[in-house]
Amino acid sequence: MKNAIRPLVNSRIRAMEPTDFAFIRALAAEIPNFTVPSEFLLWFFSRFHPDYCRVIDQEPGGLKAYLLAMPTSHPPNGLAIWQVAAAESDHAFALEYFAAYLRDLVERSCLTSLSFSMPNNPVSLRLIRSLANKFGNCEIAKLDTVPVGQGEVEFRLSIRLQNRLKD
Repeated sequence: MKNAIRPLVNSRIRAMEPTDFAFIRALAAEIPNFTVPSEFLLWFFSRFHPDYCRVIDQEPGGLKAYLLAMPTSHPPNGLAIWQVAAAESDHAFALEYFAAYLRDLVERSCLTSLSFSMPNNPVSLRLIRSLANKFGNCEIAKLDTVPVGQGEVEFRLSIRLQNRLKD
């Protein structure tokens, strides 16, 4: 039997703070193909995009995961997800927790799309379909290969207004 998703008791998603930067940089350094963000970039994200740059904090136990994203002007009312990362033991739960957070954020902010890059493989495609299901089977578009990526492709989830009205 596969390991069940282990819930993080006493966990919460909160805005990133300067004291979180060392955790984010250390975790990014462990993940192949991730860029380790500078402290200035993390400060910039936390200062100007606090709703889109979050951490999962567990009491006791500290930080478990982070999300770095920013709004887009092309397409308008979109959100570009740059990095989502979690400690290996908390990975599945963190993805589910952030997906729920993103759904709430989409509804509150009237966002119409989520853009991100991922490797073009069956595991990534299953993850994308799972995320799309959180938004009511929204349209999934596979866009271009990321020019500086290591085999990554840009994907966009287009979220239709009627999906928000159903819930």
